[in-house]
Amino acid sequence: MNITKESTGDLTAIVRIELNKDDYEKEVNIALKDYQRKANIPGFRPGKVPFGMVKKMYGNAVMADKINSILSESLSTYIKDNDLKILGNPLPNAEKTKAVDFLNQTEFDFYFDIGLAPNFDLEMSDSIDVDYYKIKIEDKMVDNYLEDMRKRNGSPVNPEVSEKEDRLYGEFVELDNAGSVLKNGISHKASVLPEYIKLEEVRKMLVGLKIADKIIFNPLKATESVTETAAILGIKSEEAEKLESDFQFTVEEITRITLANLDEEFFSKVYPNMGIKTEIELREQIKKDAAVAYDKESEKQFMNNAIEKLIETADLPLPDDFLRRWLKENNEDKITEEQIEGQYDSFARSMRWHLIESKIVEDHKIEVNDGDVRSEIKNYFTSQLPEDNRDEEDERLSGIVDSVMANKEEVKKISDKLFDDKLLSLFKENLTISEKDISYEEFVKIASTIKN
Repeated sequence: MNITKESTGDLTAIVRIELNKDDYEKEVNIALKDYQRKANIPGFRPGKVPFGMVKKMYGNAVMADKINSILSESLSTYIKDNDLKILGNPLPNAEKTKAVDFLNQTEFDFYFDIGLAPNFDLEMSDSIDVDYYKIKIEDKMVDNYLEDMRKRNGSPVNPEVSEKEDRLYGEFVELDNAGSVLKNGISHKASVLPEYIKLEEVRKMLVGLKIADKIIFNPLKATESVTETAAILGIKSEEAEKLESDFQFTVEEITRITLANLDEEFFSKVYPNMGIKTEIELREQIKKDAAVAYDKESEKQFMNNAIEKLIETADLPLPDDFLRRWLKENNEDKITEEQIEGQYDSFARSMRWHLIESKIVEDHKIEVNDGDVRSEIKNYFTSQLPEDNRDEEDERLSGIVDSVMANKEEVKKISDKLFDDKLLSLFKENLTISEKDISYEEFVKIASTIKN
């Protein structure tokens, strides 16, 4: 066997594998003898079929199978031994590899195209500037959150006249084209919340109603949702999708949630055992909670910003034509040329980040082992216990840790988190962080542009 490599571009090459009889004959004969031993052919006792007959019947198929196996193993070994950093998988070169005649040939030449990863150095330094968005905690946000808390802990009342945030309960009945109740039509009782109504004119109709008042509208047009319409009318989504009728809605009940009072009972209910006694203290606690939540979102966005900046800084070339071909041949009948072109930029970005991430892991010796995962699990459960009870619970915690470690999916999830944490720490320690104060609305707009 002879294996050689010839460069065909900056990041592409052809690997040629030359096979002769000595490379495959022994394995082919071993396989055929196994066939001979197991063959069940009429006129011959098991194991007594002539070898020549077995070879004639199965020789070509066995030779093809063994040669393919030898090719695959030899190519993998060659790539590993020569430390070739390939992208994707080797692809057969149909143009250079001639048609194979297993019946008459004894020597074979096979050619494979390979795509190579670029060699590059990556310096993690303060010359790389990355934006860190610090989300401002505004009074408006605290007001909204506090109002939501008061609603969730409020009390229901039944006012005489509906307002825009009230829940209206009543009966829907289907009407015919003349505006009369349709005989054997849909009839169903359900609740309606104006906030779920998309059509402005219908939202206005739901305000100012009293018990026994009636209004007429098309639920599908009003909600612009097949699912909502199906729930309101008690029908299947397939029926709701084709709905064209107007319905009469008769109000039977109006429910309004009054906001919970800002008193100590409310404070202790939303923040138990924290001794909050005033609205000012409550607002400060809301801000603290928001800061923790926002910091997590900020760090996630910083991670994405750092990745984008590293991809941009490294500016890695790729064997694009090879990778497009590899995508097509590995997704035969599942992806079109147009889809490949439409998705290639995203794929190439992922490939570049994979190369950069691997380089970072290698250069900075980043790893997460079972001990790290066990410590993370134990620390989580320990933090849930009272401080004076933690030593006594140590043995029980070990059993819990063992149980979690038996769940491979959970272990992977924790391991991935720990890896990301280490990567984040590395970025914070080595890159220049440019803090920018922005509103949550601005942050949402920026985060929505994250590339995948």
